[in-house]
Amino acid sequence: MVLTGEIDEQNQLWVNITVGGQHSQQEIPAQIDTGFTGELQLPLTVAVPLGLRLVGVGSFKLADGSQTQQMLFSASILWGTTTRAVTVNVVDSDTALIGGGLLHGYVLLVDFEKKQLIIKEPGTDEPKG
Repeated sequence: MVLTGEIDEQNQLWVNITVGGQHSQQEIPAQIDTGFTGELQLPLTVAVPLGLRLVGVGSFKLADGSQTQQMLFSASILWGTTTRAVTVNVVDSDTALIGGGLLHGYVLLVDFEKKQLIIKEPGTDEPKG
């Protein structure tokens, strides 16, 4: 499995993913945030129309050290060539985030000079380009 993404002018890492719920699916841009330990965080405006299923509540420590509780939902994502189930935090924000929980077990290759981003399974060759 190899996924390619983009690096924007602010050196933020982005990849397009397709997220599915009980009602529909949608392709969205998601920012990679290695400080986020969960799998996927979606804006409320994206999550509600998809019809994600509530699976529980989790406690999270924020960057400022404070604790918060968030509802957790189940979704499916197209991750490269496979569909996999993920746990989703739904928040009131404008940006979808991919966290370390989703990247665990993959190799993240970032070349800021060439503006290239690759996510791959270990042992998978990178695309030529």
